[in-house]
Amino acid sequence: MTPLGSSCIFKEPPDNVRMIPQKNHKTSLLPLLLVSAASLGFEVSLTRYFSIASWSEYGYWIISIVMVGLSVSGLVLSLSKDFFLKHSSLLFFLIPLALMVTASLGFYGTTLIAFNPLEFQNHELWQDQLWNVGKYYLVLFPFFFLSGLYIGLNFILYPRFISQLYAFDLIGGAIGSLGMVGLMFVIHPFYLLTALLPLLFIAAFLTPKVFSLPIRTGIILFIFLISEVCALYLNEADFCQYKAIYPPLHVEGNQVIEKKLSPRGFYWILDNFTERLDIDLSNNYSLLGVDGPPVAYGLYQDGNRLGALPKSDRLDTTYVKASLDTLPYLLRPGAQTLLIGTRGGFKLPEVFSMGTSRTVALEPDPLLYSLVSNPQKYGGAWSLNSHLTLLNEKPLPYVKSSEETFDIIDLSSEFLDQGESNRLAFTQEALQEDFRHLKPGGILSIPSSIRELTVYSLKTLESAKEALQKLGLSDPENHLLLYRSAWNSRVLVFKDPIQPTDFKKIRSFCSDRSFDISYYSGISAKSNEVWNEIPPLSFTNSQRKLKSFESQDSLRDDSLRLLETNPFFRDNYFFNLTPSTLDRPFFYSVIRLANLGSLLRRLALIPREEIGYLVNLAVLIQSILFALVILLIPWAVHSRKEITVFPTAKFLIYFASLGLAFLFIELHFIEKGSLLLGDKTLSFSLVLAGMLLFSGLGSWFSGRYIQNPRQGLRLSMMLILPWLFLAFSFIDPLFIQLLSLNTLIKSATLILLLAPVAFGLGMPFSLGLGTLEKTNIAFIPWAWALNGAFSVIATPLANLIAVSWGYSRLLGLGLLLYVVVWLTFPQHSNKGKS
Repeated sequence: MTPLGSSCIFKEPPDNVRMIPQKNHKTSLLPLLLVSAASLGFEVSLTRYFSIASWSEYGYWIISIVMVGLSVSGLVLSLSKDFFLKHSSLLFFLIPLALMVTASLGFYGTTLIAFNPLEFQNHELWQDQLWNVGKYYLVLFPFFFLSGLYIGLNFILYPRFISQLYAFDLIGGAIGSLGMVGLMFVIHPFYLLTALLPLLFIAAFLTPKVFSLPIRTGIILFIFLISEVCALYLNEADFCQYKAIYPPLHVEGNQVIEKKLSPRGFYWILDNFTERLDIDLSNNYSLLGVDGPPVAYGLYQDGNRLGALPKSDRLDTTYVKASLDTLPYLLRPGAQTLLIGTRGGFKLPEVFSMGTSRTVALEPDPLLYSLVSNPQKYGGAWSLNSHLTLLNEKPLPYVKSSEETFDIIDLSSEFLDQGESNRLAFTQEALQEDFRHLKPGGILSIPSSIRELTVYSLKTLESAKEALQKLGLSDPENHLLLYRSAWNSRVLVFKDPIQPTDFKKIRSFCSDRSFDISYYSGISAKSNEVWNEIPPLSFTNSQRKLKSFESQDSLRDDSLRLLETNPFFRDNYFFNLTPSTLDRPFFYSVIRLANLGSLLRRLALIPREEIGYLVNLAVLIQSILFALVILLIPWAVHSRKEITVFPTAKFLIYFASLGLAFLFIELHFIEKGSLLLGDKTLSFSLVLAGMLLFSGLGSWFSGRYIQNPRQGLRLSMMLILPWLFLAFSFIDPLFIQLLSLNTLIKSATLILLLAPVAFGLGMPFSLGLGTLEKTNIAFIPWAWALNGAFSVIATPLANLIAVSWGYSRLLGLGLLLYVVVWLTFPQHSNKGKS
């Protein structure tokens, strides 16, 4: 038995088990790179499929399926190493062929599954959808299992060259992910697989020549062509029937005006009688001489309605006087205005009709900007108005870099849902910057929806109040007004306390249009007549019964408690009203985990935007159970080989910590890159490719320390730990200072910043596997499986941590985990002492 305190992990195996003949590993490097590129490319293509055919939050299951496949492959290799080594040459030829088949059939099977995520909110139907999720695992698991088998087999066949093999694995992943992003500009998202199959075709040709050339060529060509035909013609992919695009797309006489491909999304422009501007008008708009919302084109991204586009420059804007959004313009005639979002271009003629003196309009989405600014169609001629400056810029960097002040800063009602990075405009820091850029008497107008729950309006009100408090205002309540229709609300933030003359106009505006005032300082239940009642909604069945004569405006009652009468209301409220910040920019995340039981009992009332949190939680529970299986089965099997508990526990903690920490840092950098670039898709592709590329180079470099792995680990920690500490302290202030630079410079800065830490991150895994080559090769695939299993846990866990506590906490945990990695390095007793 190995002494308990020894640094050796396992009982030293016999030479005939430990020493494997080292063939020429270089012949495997390019096929390994190609298989890795195809595997990660397929993963990226599946996340795009889910974004379109379902909703993007369900793409988390793809990450889980991928890592389950990789982990199980490591588990199987660990338990049957000798069999796979004996047949390695044949397997290296057969696996790329099997990958072509399983990719095509797996994607076809995916398109056949009648998954309806909305049924998860139905207590009678959710079991069927749980089985559909299981079907996704069944049809996609074979591909990712075989991918992991191919990579892991290389590790146990060439253990002395793991640093180079792991480098090619990571670099291949970088090529696959970045290449897939490029292909999204030219290939329909449902047919991206056709561009990946050639990589596996080449990999099959480059593997050992187990058959004569004519036979090999015939087999490879036949399987390749069959797979391509399946990918093209056995393809039932379509929009989910519950997505916004499905009904108008199937209206008789519908016309598709344009389609545009982009990594940011798959865009459609539709024309049919159902398409109108989605604007909140008074219930009695006909009494105001308004015909209703104007007809429009419908603009859709990945099947979700992005907004409306004008059909021409000749637009009757009389509807504006019945609109909820127009109050600030009546209070400040002739205003100099900053528009954050143009509502597809409709905002431009609207503000012109209200007599603004000068308007700066920000449209950060490149496609929307190109449509709105095109003078030839979609009403783009309005962009030529001499009183308008139309910019393709993000609001936060623009406001921070501008010295100009405005009478009105107006956030478009559609802006929040038109891009993930747009949520930064609703953070506390952004609201503070907007307030600073108001002229004396100026007004900041912030929209929120109350269609399903009033919680988002309360959160907006709380965010505005706290932003003003942090700016030093002692009476923020006197600067706030909340008014609404039956479906939407607006929080107005006044630069100066609301004046009686303004308040008289506000009352008249709302009364004439049947809008309700739900908060101003001093409001009470008897202050206003309620035109659009909102009954109280309880998730705990403890709500107060109303008397028959009481008007029902639960938003008014909750707003009054939140800001004036109950200092503990926010902490005790069923939902989390904590304002969004740059570190925690999740406007729609209001679920409290402590109330999970009540939420599940009334799940049908939860908005779809909140379901992503529960999806993460479900995936996390599943991932933990799976990791326990990966952890315990090899332990049970290898217990007969006299594994010592303490050194083996160190080995397990080491590789599990690597799986968690790498993903924590990667996801943190993706989010911060989104803040810097203002584009989540661009950030995801750059960070993923950069992390994999530089980690691959770090793995290759770690091969220099094969005889002294502890020294190599020390070098990696010298790169990782100081970088994480500096990032924890300074990355947000640094990125905010860089916001005003152009995208190319910011992208290059992002890559340069992640390069040193990614280089260091690539070293510990290959150094750990290299150490196992000196102790027990059979445990290399177990380490591979463990790393994958805890990477499965890392993705949902990281998202839950970020939503609950912020990205800085996530980075701090990553730092602590790498300290654990340093302390648990599985070093061989006779090698590498330093």
